[in-house]
Amino acid sequence: MKKLIALPCALAFAAALSAVAACGAGTREGEEEFFAYTLSDVVMTQLGVNTYEFALSADCTGDNADVYLTENDRITSSDKPVAVQSAADGELTRFTFEADLQLSEEYYLWVVGEDKEVMLPVTAPSMFPSMEERVSGGALFHFAYTAGVSWSSFCDPAGKSVWVSEKPVYDETASVVQKDIPITDGECIIPQSSFGEDKYYYSVTTAKNGLLTIISCPVTLSSSVYEQFTDIGAGLDGDARLTVTVGVAADSEIAAGSAADLQLVVKSGAGDEIYSADSVWENGVAKMTFDCTLLLESDLWYDMCLAYRGAIVCDVPKLFGSSEVREGSNVTIDGVNYCITDWKPDGAPDSDAALKVYFEENTTEYADAYCSSYVVTLADGDKLELTVRVKVKSGLAAVPELAITAGDKTKLASAQGVLQGDEYVCTLDISSVLKNAGQWYDIRLFFGDACTDLLKDSCIAYGDFRPAEDYSYNGSSYRFEEYNGILKIQLL
Repeated sequence: MKKLIALPCALAFAAALSAVAACGAGTREGEEEFFAYTLSDVVMTQLGVNTYEFALSADCTGDNADVYLTENDRITSSDKPVAVQSAADGELTRFTFEADLQLSEEYYLWVVGEDKEVMLPVTAPSMFPSMEERVSGGALFHFAYTAGVSWSSFCDPAGKSVWVSEKPVYDETASVVQKDIPITDGECIIPQSSFGEDKYYYSVTTAKNGLLTIISCPVTLSSSVYEQFTDIGAGLDGDARLTVTVGVAADSEIAAGSAADLQLVVKSGAGDEIYSADSVWENGVAKMTFDCTLLLESDLWYDMCLAYRGAIVCDVPKLFGSSEVREGSNVTIDGVNYCITDWKPDGAPDSDAALKVYFEENTTEYADAYCSSYVVTLADGDKLELTVRVKVKSGLAAVPELAITAGDKTKLASAQGVLQGDEYVCTLDISSVLKNAGQWYDIRLFFGDACTDLLKDSCIAYGDFRPAEDYSYNGSSYRFEEYNGILKIQLL
C-alpha cells in the first residue's frame, strides 16, 4: 500500500488550477486552445469507514459530460465513467455518486465533456472521529486524524469545524458548534450548552482553499453505542480469516438499523495501513470477517476496532464483562504464523486490555515434534523446582535438556534429562534464575541443537497452570503464563 506524499497533490492541484486559468490567458502561436470547466461546491460525505458520497457542480449543462474518479492524473483506456445522479440548475449541473476508497490514497476527480474537462486531486481522509463525555460537563470531540498521513492533504490550515444535528444524516438543519479550528488541534471541547447524548456531531473540514468540504460520519458518545452490545467474540480460522462477532440488544438502535452500519476496522498504529470489513446480520448478531493474509508488515501488532456509522466505537476488548473475547488465536499457513494477542498499558487491569492481530515467520519448533508426551510441574514452598517428564518419540536418540531462556536461545540454566523407565525426568532449580520481575521467561526443551517451545495445552494441567494461589518461594511469587499457546513463567 502506498504511503501518502503531500507534494504531488499540491503540484497536481496547481496544474488543475493552471488549466482553468489557461482558458482566459489566451494561447501562444501554434498552440491548441484549451477550454476547461469550473468546479464548485465539491463535498465528500463519509458514509462508512471508507465509503464516501461525492457531490460536485460544474458549468457543463447540456454537454453530456461524464464524471471519472481515477487513481492516476491521466484518464486511461481502463478508466470508466462512474454512475452518477445529476440535476441541472441553469449552467451548472450537480453530480452525486458513492465510492469506496483506500484511506490516505490520492484520487483524481474529473468532469469530461467533448472539448472541455476539469480535474481536481482529492485525498481520501484518514480519520476516525470519536467523542467522550467530560466529567466537568459537555464532551470532548476527537478528530483523530491518523499519524501516518499529511493532514494538509484534506484540510486547510484553519479548516476544521464541529457541527451538531438532531439527525444521523448531515443536512441544512445542522448548526455550528465551533469553527476555524487550527489543523494542529486534535480535539474540540463541546460545551454543556451544545451537548446532548441524543444528538449527532460532525467533523466538517474545508480543503483546497475552500473548494472542497469533507463531512465526517455522525459521531455520538462511544459509550452509548458500546452499551448496546450484549456479546463480543473474536477468532482466527484455518485460512487466517479473522472473524469478529457482536451481539446487540434486540431493542437497540443498532438492531433497528442496517447491519452495514457496524464495521470491523483493522489498522496499523500509524494509520498508513487501514482495512474495513462490513457486517452480515444473523439472528441478532453482526459477523465481520477479514482476511489477515492481506496484512503487509510482519511482527506489527495491528489494532482491531469496532466502528459504527464510520466512527470508531472501541478497540475489540480482551474481556467483555468477565468473559474472554478471544477464541482460536493462532494459525500457521505456509510457514507464517497469524496470531491474536492482547495489549494493555503497564499496570492496567485486564479489563483495559485490547486485542491485536499480527503475523510472523514461523521459525518455532515445538516439543510435540520430538515427544509423544511431556508433563510440567513446579514444586514450591521450601524450594522452587521445575520438573518436566518427557517421553520421546520412537527412534529419537537425543536426550532432552530442560532450559530457561529469555527470548533468544541462550540458556540461563539447564538440566539434562535422566532416564527413569520409559521417560526422561528433567529437574531444574530455578530459584535464582528468574531475576527480573514482570519478565516472561521461556521454558524450553533442547534436543541436541534443536530448541523447542512447550505448548501449554499439551503439557500442563490447568490446576497446575493456574493454582488456587500463585507459587511462592522465599517471599517471592511466581506464575505460569501463556503467550500464543506457548508456556512461559514469570516472577511477579
